[in-house]
Amino acid sequence: MTSTDVGATLSQPAVAFLAAARNGVQELESREAANLATASAWMADAIEAGGLIRIFGTGHSRLLAEEVFFRAGGLAPTDAILEDAVSGYHDVTKSELTERLEGYGQLIVEHRRLAPPDVLIIVSQSGRNAVPIDVADAARARGVRTIAITSIAHASGQPSRHSSGRHLHEAVDLVIDNGAPTGDCAVQLSNGVPVGPLSGVLGAAIMQTLVIGAADLLVERGVDPPVFRSGNVDGGREVSQQLLDRYWDRIRGW
Repeated sequence: MTSTDVGATLSQPAVAFLAAARNGVQELESREAANLATASAWMADAIEAGGLIRIFGTGHSRLLAEEVFFRAGGLAPTDAILEDAVSGYHDVTKSELTERLEGYGQLIVEHRRLAPPDVLIIVSQSGRNAVPIDVADAARARGVRTIAITSIAHASGQPSRHSSGRHLHEAVDLVIDNGAPTGDCAVQLSNGVPVGPLSGVLGAAIMQTLVIGAADLLVERGVDPPVFRSGNVDGGREVSQQLLDRYWDRIRGW
């Protein structure tokens, strides 16, 4: 059998993963509709009041901050809090340990000077590590609305690593359950090895839903939503440049 023949048909685990992803997205719509709508409203409130949408995650969870940061169709006043020490950009095995350090999250919030009317989205599949929990605590202490994107199933199946005994969903104002299973992987190979993490695809769907909901609410309120255009479409860069100029001094990483 040639490599072409092998690639002609998807494996059963791959088909099962796509089915799990489809089902997960459909379940999000029914299970989390109210929380998604509330989160979008908080984001619209923040933008209308001159605040920022802050997004933070450790490890692979940081990817959801990048999903909507400086992107066509994304909201310009979005600050992706990408901390190298806990993100896995460098020395990923070390960052896996760093995200468990209590106190570091407090430093992140203080350094970024989070304050109302900002809203903060914190992403963590397990919700058990110290840094996301400390970030939530520090932000709430400053009066910032906090939203968690996490897996309640995973959090319920594993003990917290925070000295308080809490998971992320117990430390925020609003929780969006991504529905991913404990361990994240949705399917198993024939030998029982788990593969196919769902938190990425479901998290991306959640983030885009929140952005669209917030932008649409701004339109309803008579506010022109500050949405980036594609730089690869004629005229897009000119529109986006106006937004860059408006928020340039407040957003890191541009």
